[in-house]
Amino acid sequence: MLLTYPSTPPTSRRRSRTSARLVCHDIARLVAGEFGLDAAAMISPTRGAPHAAYARQVAMYLAHVGFALSFEAIGRAFDRDRTTVSHACRVVEDSRDDLRLDRRLAALEAMCTVCGERLDGPSDDGI
Repeated sequence: MLLTYPSTPPTSRRRSRTSARLVCHDIARLVAGEFGLDAAAMISPTRGAPHAAYARQVAMYLAHVGFALSFEAIGRAFDRDRTTVSHACRVVEDSRDDLRLDRRLAALEAMCTVCGERLDGPSDDGI
């Protein structure tokens, strides 16, 4: 008897387009609050002020690092191309050399982890 396994990852790891968009928009609101911006500026189709553009890059980075979303899914949520998301992740990663910014990003990552656990349900990793 031949056993077959589904080719898609478990549900806790996989996100639909709608949930990926919701996750990205939640992250955008979180980052907007941290950067003192309006959340609409984060999702705006225009670049906006440099401060808003960097905050959007941080949100994209957090979506990728904190939730393992693909560049393509993040790009759809922010109305950007996947290469723009890739560039955003490189920019934010390179800026982590600044200790103060690194601490700020680490705090935002921790907030994303808590939010992600709430979205995915209870974890049984320690059992």
